[in-house]
Amino acid sequence: MTFCPSCGKEFTVDENFCSGCGKPRFSQTSSYAGRPTGITVLGILQIILGIILVISTVMVGVMSGMMGNYSYFGEMTSVVGGAITAILAVLAAFSFLIASALFSGKKWGRTIVIVFSIVNLVMEAASLAVGNVFGIAGIMLNGIVLYYMWRPHVIAYFTK
Repeated sequence: MTFCPSCGKEFTVDENFCSGCGKPRFSQTSSYAGRPTGITVLGILQIILGIILVISTVMVGVMSGMMGNYSYFGEMTSVVGGAITAILAVLAAFSFLIASALFSGKKWGRTIVIVFSIVNLVMEAASLAVGNVFGIAGIMLNGIVLYYMWRPHVIAYFTK
């Protein structure tokens, strides 16, 4: 199964030219059929998010440990801070795992990105409904990611 590099339409077995845009199926120059650029961008963004989460994990862990008994709430600060630290550490590990799946073309990586985009789309729509105008940007970004993840060349990358 091959796709047109210009419009993404699937070629039939006997086609030498794309029926969608007219481009030739085989070019004179060799084409690189590697990872799509958008997947590389999403993977890099996941790595950046993971790094930010690791830094946040260390900061929350250190601050909650320093607060300890000196806080107005006593040891409860350390307990809550420890729980938040654990959650941030799990999220950081999960972010690096998703980046790895995107870079290696694992099918479940695409599925997770689609599911998270849908969940974020619903959450942004809910925040927009209560008056958060910045939800518009989130809706647009998640819509773009969802559209991109359903492009034929992206689907082909994850089914190789």
